[in-house]
Amino acid sequence: MNTHYITSALPYVNGPPHLGHALELVLTDALARWHRSAGRDVRYVTGSDENSLKNVQAAERAGVSVRELVDRNAAEFPRLAVALGVHIDDFVRTSVDPRHRATTEKLWQACVDRGDVYKKKYRGLYCVGCEQFYAESELEAGCCPEHGTPPEVVEEENWFFRLSRYQEPLRELIARDALRVTPVERKNEVLRFVERGLEDFSISRSRERARGWGIAVPNDPSQVVYVWFDALGNYLAALGQAQASDAFERWWLRCPAREHVIGKGITRFHAVYWPAILLSAGLPLPTRVLVHGYVTVEGAKIGKSLGNALDPFQLCDEYGSDALRYYLLRHLSTT
Repeated sequence: MNTHYITSALPYVNGPPHLGHALELVLTDALARWHRSAGRDVRYVTGSDENSLKNVQAAERAGVSVRELVDRNAAEFPRLAVALGVHIDDFVRTSVDPRHRATTEKLWQACVDRGDVYKKKYRGLYCVGCEQFYAESELEAGCCPEHGTPPEVVEEENWFFRLSRYQEPLRELIARDALRVTPVERKNEVLRFVERGLEDFSISRSRERARGWGIAVPNDPSQVVYVWFDALGNYLAALGQAQASDAFERWWLRCPAREHVIGKGITRFHAVYWPAILLSAGLPLPTRVLVHGYVTVEGAKIGKSLGNALDPFQLCDEYGSDALRYYLLRHLSTT
């Protein structure tokens, strides 16, 4: 079969799109166009990551409801795709699309049935910007290496996924490129992370800390599903995985090429956590994780939480979408 399934990462909607989001849309669209020009049947899917704590906190700061904030900002990402001339086949919003909730619940239950989900009390260092726990050894001068801010100390009882069970299968798959991570520098980085030893990770948050926002853990209304377990399932939700649709059969189960295009800051989620969840659920893995670098300003990553984001709509208006597309592809960083 000459089919190719391509996704780009789901942006948080705690603010409007910035230039980094434009970069990923343009890069993924260019990849999709290249495959189409070679005669392949391509499906490009993305969406918006709406069930995160950072969205809740952004709404609180803005004095609006979380629903109002995510609805307003989520609408801007498809609009940006149109402004850039990017064709998306499906855009899945994680807080409102019924396909997504059904897929999240089905994946969760599959991991439970495999014996890979258990509950325990945990204390750790959490960066809301990354929506991720960090070991103290991973911090830089006591701060998150991505955002440069001190993490919160969080202590609560959560559901955990047995990531440790999949250390050797993941190492072997990545080493022989059955799960291909590119460029090679990122592959080596992932292998080092895996070989240091994988620890089980939390896949839920207390409903209280999440302010009641998110997808409830099946059979445990006191918890909501961790945003990364939630968001990654979007790649299957867009194909109707929970409904056992023909699209899921064609574009995931029987598709020879399943590619995720992502920024380097979320590599471990796509190249380690997500494949482990799929292994637990008995589903095929992505065939490639293509990792790109950041758009930077004076050497610093741009981002909403960092306060240095550039407006891609304004750049399109000033220079035209073709010029912006060319600039982003010409100066794309893979480091």
